[in-house]
Amino acid sequence: MTRQTLIVCTAALFLSTLAAHAETVRWGRSGDAETLDPHAAADKFTQQLLHNVYEPLIRFEPGGAVSGVLAASWLASANDPNLWVFNLKRAVFHDGAEFDADDVVFSLNRARAEGSAFAEAAADIVAVRAMGPRSVEIRFAAPSPVPPAVLSRILIMDSGWAQENGVAAATKPASDKANGTGPYKVDSRDPAVRTKLVANERYAGLPPAAREVVYLPIANPAIQTKALGWDELDVLQDASAADVESLKNEDGIAIESGPANSVLYLGFRFGAAETTDNPFDKALVREAVDRAIDRSGVASFVDRGQAEATALLVPAFVGGWSKGLAAPISPDKTRAKALLAEAGYPEGFAVKLDVATGDAAAANRIKAMLTSIGIWADVVPRPAAAHEAYVASGESAFHLSSYAAPGFDSAAVLEWLVDKQDGYSNAGLSQRVAALSGMFNKNERRSEIAKLWLDVQNERIALPIAQRHIAHAMRAAVSVQPDPNGLTRFDTIRFND
Repeated sequence: MTRQTLIVCTAALFLSTLAAHAETVRWGRSGDAETLDPHAAADKFTQQLLHNVYEPLIRFEPGGAVSGVLAASWLASANDPNLWVFNLKRAVFHDGAEFDADDVVFSLNRARAEGSAFAEAAADIVAVRAMGPRSVEIRFAAPSPVPPAVLSRILIMDSGWAQENGVAAATKPASDKANGTGPYKVDSRDPAVRTKLVANERYAGLPPAAREVVYLPIANPAIQTKALGWDELDVLQDASAADVESLKNEDGIAIESGPANSVLYLGFRFGAAETTDNPFDKALVREAVDRAIDRSGVASFVDRGQAEATALLVPAFVGGWSKGLAAPISPDKTRAKALLAEAGYPEGFAVKLDVATGDAAAANRIKAMLTSIGIWADVVPRPAAAHEAYVASGESAFHLSSYAAPGFDSAAVLEWLVDKQDGYSNAGLSQRVAALSGMFNKNERRSEIAKLWLDVQNERIALPIAQRHIAHAMRAAVSVQPDPNGLTRFDTIRFND
């Protein structure tokens, strides 16, 4: 296929007609937004594009710190810890309408309504009430020492604009129009081909360096890298491990990488078993598996080495992470064999190891390590969606899967580990995790989270293996740091001198 044919096939003809200047960035990604409605789809492509057009109340920064976006300040009620009050910043929508408390009430209610893609995520929002034009009161189903993470995900719409355009209900999405308070507004859109964003002159924050961003969905990975090499893209967001390998030594190309919100881990099914007993119900067996695995040796097979060994289920940017907790134990096959014998399996046992196809190489490395201590794992790969569904069904006894923290605080992850693992039960740990929601002293809470992580690690409810990384490839004149959740904001783009 010739270069000209490649460009036509991917609609990259649009690229060559753009005036490439310092204020325009041509942004390539493997998929497009499904809609311009911020509550109609929760997928990463839709949400990334719309987080540049609309804004939430708050944002969680790396390490768990909360920063205000449309909220100026917030406070939980001293008399009612389920109740939070948010004072609002002054902002203006793209069409000139002033942002106020009614817009927050409308947007949160719309997002939690039936038919919204965020209805489940926002289920803990019980009620929202305006307390004047610049203040809202939000009641949640349970107390929390930090603002619930869902408020960083729900984008705020103009209630009057939604009414005027007939999109007030979540079941009637604003699929082809947008009106937010964000740093960019939609100038033009051809779905699946090209979306042009221009800087919002009414934006309340600092003006973005990139005055125009042309978002170009290119599904074919080979075409993505060629477009960057031909200077027809400025940034390639979904740079795979193969892309990084092929581009890292190219003149004029830079790679920016960082930890992704994705940890590869070994999970167990507790209680039910295919035979009369379940080996993984025994802590000694789980410890044997843990001690048999050389995590660094596995990490080198994850995403072509775009990963690092870890023993903690949360990345470094999540509150509660520490270098000591994340440090893997040294593999010890002799000790692992002894633990199996002590658990009643001196001859070992056989088990299926379920895995998504993309992680099969890592699973086969684990298989070899387990074989050396007498556990014979039969690796069963499935497409990613099928693997996730199979694990969620409770059918998998032993699996290698990925986990993404739902927020930037360890409490939700600990709750998932202790209370949501099929067949696992530990009343003491459950009570301690539940108590975190009412623990408002920051030092006390931080100390308890560290102790819980240590106890959870000793229980080996799941075995974290590798922390994935995420990378963006870009022209050397451009600089932007990847967002761990794939929601890189275009107003963070910088131009290099």
